[in-house]
Amino acid sequence: PRFVYGLVAPLIKRDEVHYVKAFYDRPLNYSSGLRASGGGRVTEILIRPLFSLFYPDLTNVIQPLSGEYAARREVLEIIPFPIGYGVETSHLLDLYEKFGLDAFAQTDLDRRVHRNQTTSALGKMSFGILQTFFNRLHAQGKIDQMPDMETFYRRFEVEDGVYSQLVQEVVEEERPPMIEVEGYRNRSLPS
Repeated sequence: PRFVYGLVAPLIKRDEVHYVKAFYDRPLNYSSGLRASGGGRVTEILIRPLFSLFYPDLTNVIQPLSGEYAARREVLEIIPFPIGYGVETSHLLDLYEKFGLDAFAQTDLDRRVHRNQTTSALGKMSFGILQTFFNRLHAQGKIDQMPDMETFYRRFEVEDGVYSQLVQEVVEEERPPMIEVEGYRNRSLPS
């Protein structure tokens, strides 16, 4: 329950808030037990450096990749919605571009123990996030030219001393803003 009221309360209490992002302590779960903090590896090695370079204001978001957030419907209606790893990043970049930093609030949800992902899974996640990030940089005029980006993520795996390259396609598809979907625009809302 605290996740729900923790996220929704800022929207109810403050009209100027459009989007609420959760943060929490993220201990890593090892076979030997929990290790304090240490979660958010992709945030620290990818997102913070990118935000520092291109969107310094967004470095104030404590956990930009946390999947827990709440937003006003009219805000979510007007932004595209990626269906892959880039959804959290795109929300922050799109809403910052449209409304500025004052539209955001953050809420401390205390602690959440995540399952640890492998380094290769984090690499795949980072690859998808980078696709979204560079598409936003181009759309928002922060970079002039955008080459065709590769959609195949390549990594190496070693087994019995033999290295093999693994290739996996990662395509960050995106749904249009809901307000642009004809069926949504033509819906009838209950009174």
